[in-house]
Amino acid sequence: MLQGGEILIILIVALLVLGPERLPILARKAGEWTQKMRSAATDLTQGLEKEVSELKDLAEEAGRPISEIRSELRKSVDEVGMSRLDWVGPKPQSGPGPEQAISDLDRIERGEDPETGDDDSAEKPGDHPPEAAQA
Repeated sequence: MLQGGEILIILIVALLVLGPERLPILARKAGEWTQKMRSAATDLTQGLEKEVSELKDLAEEAGRPISEIRSELRKSVDEVGMSRLDWVGPKPQSGPGPEQAISDLDRIERGEDPETGDDDSAEKPGDHPPEAAQA
């Protein structure tokens, strides 16, 4: 950024080079250009803010049915009295157990990374059957 002394030197040199007749005209044109640039920047900023707000509204509208379905499913599960941990399928032979899978899903819904969790995400000895049982 220019300091006061530097600006004064530039003005004196401009006065000597351009003369007292052309310097005010040039200063007026520079002011007009500055005003046009500020106006264009303001218009661009307002246009971008409008577009971003429209995109946010669209994203909110798109997410609304998903959250409605999720809340309806949770309400139905609560009415039936089943827990998300009431697994009725076959016991998995490898990989995480139902409890760990549900806790990973909960972390994903909260926006967390299920891979970098605390003790809940670590494998427990009972989660995997012994090697002899798989053979």
